[in-house]
Amino acid sequence: MDTLYENTDFVDLSINEASYCKGDPTGVHQKRYVTQSKCTKVLLLVLCVFVVLAVGGLCVLGVLYNNNNLGDFESLHVQHQRALMQLSAQEMNATIMERKLKGLMADLTTVREQLSFCKDMESELHELKAKNNRLRASLYDAQSCDLWTVCRGMIYFSTDKRDWASSRAVCVSMGADLVTITSQKEQDFLVSKIKETHWIGLNDLETEGRWVWVNNKTLEETGVEFWHKRTSGKSEPDNWKEKDPSGENCVSLGNHGGFLNTWFDNSCKQLKRFICEKK
Repeated sequence: MDTLYENTDFVDLSINEASYCKGDPTGVHQKRYVTQSKCTKVLLLVLCVFVVLAVGGLCVLGVLYNNNNLGDFESLHVQHQRALMQLSAQEMNATIMERKLKGLMADLTTVREQLSFCKDMESELHELKAKNNRLRASLYDAQSCDLWTVCRGMIYFSTDKRDWASSRAVCVSMGADLVTITSQKEQDFLVSKIKETHWIGLNDLETEGRWVWVNNKTLEETGVEFWHKRTSGKSEPDNWKEKDPSGENCVSLGNHGGFLNTWFDNSCKQLKRFICEKK
């Protein structure tokens, strides 16, 4: 058996025959064929590796792309939800503002109604004041007056002279006060009954330049004033301080110069006759 397998002639013959059958008596082409087959396998193996790597890369890229798209989708979803929340908040604010606006419109309507009512009341008040002034003036049409005279109230013309404060004290002691003048007829009536200057119930003792009657009404409220006007020099009231440094804070009907139909501010310390009025 050993001799059989080690027969070199047989082996060589087999090889030579194979080579001969392939048209290569020398066996060179057979060797080249084996070498090319191995190279082809290596190339195929390398190609497979590249294909696997390429497919793996494509898979990785696909995963990354999907992840990015998923992230973008989630981001868009979050933004959408935020936009919906903001829109809802704005709608709620708009509803609240609409309610407030309706409330303000209702308040405005109420204020307008109140203003209209106040204007009506103011108009009626002016009419009542005008009627009162006309009625009051009509009651001073008497032709004579001896001490107390009934003219809606009672008028007293003093015969003695006092300063303004003492004159008022006398009037108050009789349940009266210094006279207030609220109409042209009342002014004319008093002027017609005096022959010299008299104290009346107008002063600015509390605030300089703010003339107030003893019943606490201002000239703006009574609506009439009869200050003496000069063509040259300052008209009354002039608050002259030459004789009294405290100024002239009390008002008289007429002055010592003979002007009896207008008002003059004087030092409250001067002695004058006075006119009391009892309601």
